[in-house]
Order: sequence, then C-alpha cells, then structure tokens
Amino acid sequence: MKSTTNFWQKSPRYELRIAGSGGQGIVLASIILAEAALLDGRCVAQSQNYGPEARGGNSVSEVVISDTEIDYPLAVELDLLVALTQEACDRNLSAIKEGGAVIVDSSLVTKVPWENVASLPFSRIAQKAGDARAINMAALGAVTSFCPIISPESVIRAMAKRLPATKVEINRQAFREALQIAQNLKTEPKTSQREAGA
Repeated sequence: MKSTTNFWQKSPRYELRIAGSGGQGIVLASIILAEAALLDGRCVAQSQNYGPEARGGNSVSEVVISDTEIDYPLAVELDLLVALTQEACDRNLSAIKEGGAVIVDSSLVTKVPWENVASLPFSRIAQKAGDARAINMAALGAVTSFCPIISPESVIRAMAKRLPATKVEINRQAFREALQIAQNLKTEPKTSQREAGA
C-alpha cells in the first residue's frame, strides 16, 4: 500500500460499501457495522442488494454514517469500498470518490487499479479462527482500524447481538486479528504496505 494516511478523511457524511459474493456475509457485516455506529451515537442508513443467486451471486451492502440527520440514505460517492472478490472490486471501483480508499482480501482480489489500497488476508484469518465464513468480521476489523469512525468495542457489542452465541468467539477472534494486522500495517514503512500478513 502506498499510504494509509488518507483512508480516513474527516467528513460529516461517510459512505462505505461492502461487496462480494453471496455466502460471504456481506449484508450481515454491514448490519453489524451500522449497529455499531448507532451504539457510538451516530446517524446511520443501511441498505443492500443481492445478485440473482442467494449464494455465489453478487452481494452489495452500503452503510452511510453521519454526525447529523441523513437526508439521503444511499451512497452517492464512496469514501471506502471493501471488496471480497475480484468481480466485486471490478464492478464497484467506479463508485469511489477521488481520494477514497479500497480494502480487499489479498488472496481473492489481486488487481486493484486504485491509488489508496490495503490488502489483507481475510480468508486466511477466518480459517485460522476456525470458520471461513468469518471473513466478513475479519474485514470489519480492517475497516475499524483504518477508518476510526466506529469503535472496535461497539463492533464487538453489535456482533454479540447479531451472531449465534456459539459463533461469537470465532468471529470476535477473526475481527481482532484483522484489526491488529491493520494497525501494524499503518506503522510499517510504505514500501512494505501493499499487502499485510502474506
């Protein structure tokens, strides 16, 4: 990665899109992120769009976060795109505003023609935690680190409300490991920041 300093640009309205395939928990991730923002006292709008197949098709979900009342609930120009497949990245890059950022899974997304990119091994983190489906919570760990609009504590609280009790610890572990990797990435020399945890 060239730089992480521009991932968070203070703005009264922050637009984020999580995109991937059905079965990756895209919508659940955005719901948990939205609930975390509410717990932090922010105004939030959350929406989603599924592809033609419930599993394996395209899945896109958006979260708009603001310090004031939200007058339009859909994203207009993305501050941040989280892409968990190459197709999702290709389809959604054009929606990012100038100066916006992209976070991707390093094993599933290999081509990102964008200036401000962080590539982390979410799939591997999830598998290490014990469930490949925890890829979505690993991604939220990176989002929380690079974009301090949401506190990690609120994400963990929202996670506990939304996930089955038997799955909370695995997902919490994936979230925390990705959060730590992302935090370490921000302090590394820029020449080594293209991909973390490789």
